[in-house]
Amino acid sequence: MRYTLAITLAAAIIVTSFAEVPDFSGTWESTYGTLFLNQTGTSVTGRYEVGGYSSVEGEVGPDGRLVFTYEEPSASGEGWFEMAADGESFRGLWRPDGGGEWYDWEAYRAGSGMLPTNWLVVLEAEWQESMTEDEYSFGEMLDAWFARVPGVTVRHRFVHDVEDLEDFCLESSGLPGNVYLILASHGTSAGIELAGGTVTANDLIRALEPCRNLAMLHFSACEVMAGSVPQTLLASRTDWPEGFIVSGYDLSVDWGASGMLEIFYYNQMLDVGLTPEQAANSVLDDIAFAGDEPTEWMYAAGFKWLAPGAVSDPGARPTGRVRNR
Repeated sequence: MRYTLAITLAAAIIVTSFAEVPDFSGTWESTYGTLFLNQTGTSVTGRYEVGGYSSVEGEVGPDGRLVFTYEEPSASGEGWFEMAADGESFRGLWRPDGGGEWYDWEAYRAGSGMLPTNWLVVLEAEWQESMTEDEYSFGEMLDAWFARVPGVTVRHRFVHDVEDLEDFCLESSGLPGNVYLILASHGTSAGIELAGGTVTANDLIRALEPCRNLAMLHFSACEVMAGSVPQTLLASRTDWPEGFIVSGYDLSVDWGASGMLEIFYYNQMLDVGLTPEQAANSVLDDIAFAGDEPTEWMYAAGFKWLAPGAVSDPGARPTGRVRNR
């Protein structure tokens, strides 16, 4: 049930002067639970949980006030927020459709006291397909590995469909620091495979749109780099963070090979301190089977990386792959 402390509209007005449009993007702890907002220009969308999935949509006016409508499973209405001068909190009012009394809604930026950090965010499909299989997870292995590295925080979540992906990407957009995003699943040249179906380039563009804190994106999945998904994603906007790259495989990669390769890859960034581009080149230079040439004991992994406006050399493509991811 909504918090029912009422205050008058006049008493709630916050006198604030903004030289520019305030940015409401981020993760906020609010009167009605955790609120995730994404702002593009002056348009704001978001979600929160009140008896189920609830949404917010609105516009920031010239006075800096965000005027919004909300939709809950069994209610809807309108409201407004005004940002504090330090950008770390906002407050406002809401009321249900049909008018009536206004109610208070306050929010404080999540992790306000948290130091910026490097976040390894692993969004992973369920690999096992029936009760006959034991559960296993690449994300859990990475969590254990990076527990030893100071300044690195791992967040591992299972995703089943596009909606899960969008929700977790929106949450990741509010993390204070650099996000190294891993999408771990089966894959094809058309995209990654989840229980809900293929996640295409357009699905990924929508999911990643709020993420302005990405250091890199890695497809821990077979064959995604063989199609147009990475190029389409990179071409979808011009404001990728400096040094951002997309990496993955253009072949069907062996599970053991990818596991070894990726732990080395992420460690080069998060422990050694290389940039994503340097780490990607280190993988290709230091691991003999990482690129397009097989070794005596291992098929080629087909590791590739792309940056906005730059493409790594695709090289030769061996044949005879056995699909594992």
